[in-house]
Amino acid sequence: MKKSNVIKRPTSTTSSIDKAVSEFIGSAPDASTLENKQPRLVRGKRLQISHTLPPELLNRTDKQAEEMGLTRAALINLALSEYLNKY
Repeated sequence: MKKSNVIKRPTSTTSSIDKAVSEFIGSAPDASTLENKQPRLVRGKRLQISHTLPPELLNRTDKQAEEMGLTRAALINLALSEYLNKY
């Protein structure tokens, strides 16, 4: 009979790991609450989110923002606004 390489964790450990993971994810700036599904972190009149980009797209964004004299966030807001206004 062949032995399995799978290690099973006790239920109590799994529960504490699941709780820790949920708390970690829930503490993200853009984590939603079950009640309202809205981002939690408000900065003035803006809601903070987190977003990932491929490295090359981020590099191109930073280069274009610098050439235009804008911050990265300003360029992303401008581009998104212009795109959404077209559609």
